[in-house]
Amino acid sequence: MRDFIHSFVREADGAWRCIEPAEVSLATGRIQVSPGSRFVRGTRFMGVDLAQLLDDELSRDKAGDRRHDQRRPAQ
Repeated sequence: MRDFIHSFVREADGAWRCIEPAEVSLATGRIQVSPGSRFVRGTRFMGVDLAQLLDDELSRDKAGDRRHDQRRPAQ
């Protein structure tokens, strides 16, 4: 999933735009996205709300960064 999110940019209005070919395998099957495709929350692509999926992954990445920062030794 990490590589998948790096194929997208989040635009100012919250939409996600694909900037390079992307592929992800989910329990529901494999999804391939072409550059230029744009996704907003609430819209399903191949049965999946990709914008929600990408928002969730972004939140997990940010939470992981905070946990990593908390483990660093004090300077």
